[in-house]
Amino acid sequence: MGDLQCPATAILLPEDGVLPSWLDRFRVAGRFSAPHDAGVLIDEKSDEYRGEAFVVLAPMADLMLVLRSRGLPGDLPAVVEIDADGWRPVDHPGAPSA
Repeated sequence: MGDLQCPATAILLPEDGVLPSWLDRFRVAGRFSAPHDAGVLIDEKSDEYRGEAFVVLAPMADLMLVLRSRGLPGDLPAVVEIDADGWRPVDHPGAPSA
């Protein structure tokens, strides 16, 4: 179990895409599929995986909607830190600006 003081790191990937080569840079503690209700799953897992990274595979449109509903760009793949203060994007090799 991770540190409860630290944010969880959610790695959000479209379910129909190829896993990115940079994913191995993260120490992934869990992988989950969200065929629907991706936001609910992400919220639940972010509480469970504080201080750790987890991957969520879901339909691209659902992940984009979840990101935008949290005030973030809908660009995928996305890496976000999640804690009680909200969601924050994390730079990663697959980011549009990278």
